[in-house]
Parts: sequence; C-alpha cells; structure tokens
Amino acid sequence: MRAKAVDLGLDPERIGLMGASAGAHLAALVALAPDHFTAKYPRAPHAAVSAVVKAVVGFYGIYDMAAQWQHDQIARPTNSIAEKYLGVPLIQDRHLYFDSSPVSYATTDRKGVRFLLVHGTADDQVDPATQSQAFQNALNQAGIFVRRFVIPGAGHFWATDPFEGEIGSYGAAAAPTILRFLEGAL
Repeated sequence: MRAKAVDLGLDPERIGLMGASAGAHLAALVALAPDHFTAKYPRAPHAAVSAVVKAVVGFYGIYDMAAQWQHDQIARPTNSIAEKYLGVPLIQDRHLYFDSSPVSYATTDRKGVRFLLVHGTADDQVDPATQSQAFQNALNQAGIFVRRFVIPGAGHFWATDPFEGEIGSYGAAAAPTILRFLEGAL
C-alpha cells in the first residue's frame, strides 16, 4: 500500500491493518515485526519500502501460537488450528511457534503502533483469555497502546457479516468503537 500510495490517493503515513482470526494474527505480526519479515525477501519488488503501520484492529485473533496449540489439545485434539496452520505440533518445533506468534514481538521498541482487540465471550475456536487478554497484557507491559472491546455472547466468524440496518448485530455493536479508535490512531 505504501509503495502505491500516490497512485491510490492514500496518505502513506496513515496506514492501518484490520483482520479477523488468522487475519488478525498476520496484521499483528506485520505491525510488531515488519523488518523481521521484509528482510527475508530482499528481492521482492517493494522490499525497500517500510511495512510499518500505525494501527491494528484485530478480531478474535491468535496472538500466541503455543497457547492456541495447548487450547486445541483440550478443545479439539483431532483438529488443531495451530498445528494445521504451522504444519507441525508444538512439541516438534517450539521455535516455529515462538517466531510465528505476535506476542513474541511485543517489545518496548514498537511503541508507535496502536491496537484494538475485539472478541466475544462465546468464542469456541480461539480462547479469549489466552489470546486477546494475554496479548493485551503483553502489549501493556511493553508500553504499546492497546484497548480491548469485548462483545457479550459473540463467538467466532462474525466480523465480516454485513451489519447495515441490523441494530443488534455484533458488527453494529463494535462499529462505533472501531471508528473512534481508527480516528484517533490514524
């Protein structure tokens, strides 16, 4: 986006990311470790362009892959989200789980990015306590701005549902908070 900002009519200094579930995981990785991943692809067409972003809105994301693997062992031992995503179990490659976890990059040198973590209380895929809440704690400890918005009764996979005219929908409940956050963060 930053490399094509002029063509797209965008302000390259006001870029934020939004993602749900695995998309929230990837958005958080880009926000907290942009140089870590761009350095691995020096021949990419825009490798020299900064991947730094100012804000992330993450819906029910996985921010600690090891914690997700452990949750999967209890919640769905034959259908591990983390293991399918990374290709190996935690007990086979702990470094891969560490390197692929946004929480591993929540360090004091990343204070320029702001986070809004959104999740429900009835998520049966991603445990809010070991993911969003624990990630919020890690970001706070690193001095990174973070807010969490919890929606009572919301499960997983609702963020992309249309909510126009649906006053009681989860998206409609979250929209004002998201808009205020982006207005202040960007």
